[in-house]
Amino acid sequence: MITLVYDNPPTFIEIGKVKKRKIYLGYNAIYAGIHYSVRQKIVQELKEFIWCPEFAKIGLIEKPVKIKFIYRRNLKNWDLDNKCSLWAKCFLDLAKGQMFIDDNVKYVKELTFCYEEGDDRLTIEIAEV
Repeated sequence: MITLVYDNPPTFIEIGKVKKRKIYLGYNAIYAGIHYSVRQKIVQELKEFIWCPEFAKIGLIEKPVKIKFIYRRNLKNWDLDNKCSLWAKCFLDLAKGQMFIDDNVKYVKELTFCYEEGDDRLTIEIAEV
C-alpha cells in the first residue's frame, strides 16, 4: 500500500487582485457554476498542493487500484462528499499518466471517502486490487 499524507490541506483560496474574496474549496464551488478562471485557479492550487516528492517517486502503477481518501478535520458540520470529491478529481487528474496509466475504471476500481476527527489532514491510501 502507498500512503500519501498532507497536513493542513487548504480549505479556501483567495481570488481578486484588489478586493480579496474567499472561495471555500469543495465540489459545491465548482457545481455552482463559477467562472472558468476561478475553477482553473482552484484546480491549479489543489494540484500544486498534492504534488510532493513522495508523489513523484511512486512511478507508474500498471495494476488496478483502489484509493481511499481520509479527510480529518476538527469541525463536525460539513459534507464529506463535497470536500473529498474535489480532492479526488484533482488527484486523479494529476496522477493520470504519471502514477496510473489512466484514471478510468480499468485502472481505478474503487474510490472511498472517510472522515476522521482530528487535526486537519488529507491522507490518500492506494492499494493494488
